[in-house]
Amino acid sequence: MKILHYALGFPPERTGGLVKYSLDLMNEQISQGHEVVMVFPGRVNFLKREPYFKFGKRQNIPYAELVNSLPLPLIGNIKNPKDFMKHTDSKIFINLLESEKPDVIHIHTLMGLYGEFLEEAKKHNIKIVFTTHDYFGISPHPKMYLAGHDFVDDRKYDIWNNIRPYGSKTIKLRINQLSIYPSLRALVKKLKKSSALMNDLPEQTGWSTESDFDFQVLKKYYLSMLKCVDIVHFNSSVSKKVYEQFLPHMTWKTATISISSNNIERSGKVLLSNKKIDSIAYIGPYTEEKGFFEFLKFVKVFESENPNISFFVMGDNSSVDIEKVTDLGRYNQGSFKKYINKIDLVILPSQWHETFGLIATEVLSTGTKVIVSNKMGASDIVPNWLQFDDMCNINFEYIENKETIINIISPGEHFEKISKLYVSLSS
Repeated sequence: MKILHYALGFPPERTGGLVKYSLDLMNEQISQGHEVVMVFPGRVNFLKREPYFKFGKRQNIPYAELVNSLPLPLIGNIKNPKDFMKHTDSKIFINLLESEKPDVIHIHTLMGLYGEFLEEAKKHNIKIVFTTHDYFGISPHPKMYLAGHDFVDDRKYDIWNNIRPYGSKTIKLRINQLSIYPSLRALVKKLKKSSALMNDLPEQTGWSTESDFDFQVLKKYYLSMLKCVDIVHFNSSVSKKVYEQFLPHMTWKTATISISSNNIERSGKVLLSNKKIDSIAYIGPYTEEKGFFEFLKFVKVFESENPNISFFVMGDNSSVDIEKVTDLGRYNQGSFKKYINKIDLVILPSQWHETFGLIATEVLSTGTKVIVSNKMGASDIVPNWLQFDDMCNINFEYIENKETIINIISPGEHFEKISKLYVSLSS
């Protein structure tokens, strides 16, 4: 089978769960004998305004880099919506599709993508799969979360009418498409290591009900792209619920398949044993939407009643200087294995409706217990007694004494399910 993926690109320019998952999937498909090509939004060529493709091979994956893609809101929000829905000549996409002749196109994000690409794919009768890594497309913000406010649970206010004040100029967003960006990012992090302090800012209120015309046009632009999709791969019941809430009239086929990771320690049946909790950790970026500050508030209260418990945070370059909390910083796969041996329980208190959360699977695969917010898609694979809606209601004594076996799906099993999804498109 010939599979054309549209994803964000390669490390170090692009990072995160979407990038890792899409590359793992492509490499697995190549190893199984499929032909794979990755299209990704690449660099900006200020000397040539129109988009064009640059071809090559990287990390064993043939690619078509879309130079001069639409802007990528990776380091900020959209401020000028017209810049994100510019039209272009369909010829470059026609040439790509007719030269590559893919059997299926797998879309991992709408960022940077011209609507003409999907329109031409439909005209060429090429089936399209879309994986819901985030909410970009039904929201101008991938997490549908602004200033401490979750717009998924808000039936009164539309995030499209409220994001403009939080937006960045397009020229700023273009910085991450410059070839020097990875080096620039590394230099900035080296020179200035920010400090993650307690977030005492109240949740923003007083949102607007007035329609923002340009953003409503952009909303329709992405909707027209999503209408080209044949089947949606929801990576959790959480993402399925959110997409169907905001797109109730879509008639596409759907499949809900939890995702896996090449970083899991072991798959199959994994024992979560009864074990005294002497150490608790938070893993992830030190950000509000991930629940980092909620974790610090929890530590402040819980530590006063349980002074012998150790607390750790890991997953970010920002420094944390808080008594009783050990900051392990960023980690790689090797250091993760070393750190996780120090930890008895991980808490993932995500505040946004996180579509999955691969770190939960990776921790569980080591036999370490993980408590997740019930807003997280990873709750699909976590027993009910390891889920919470409020950290104040967590019964640590019960968790400590509870033993169970969970099933961790292997990357191979997951990728086989995706292959069957492709095949179902032809039936």
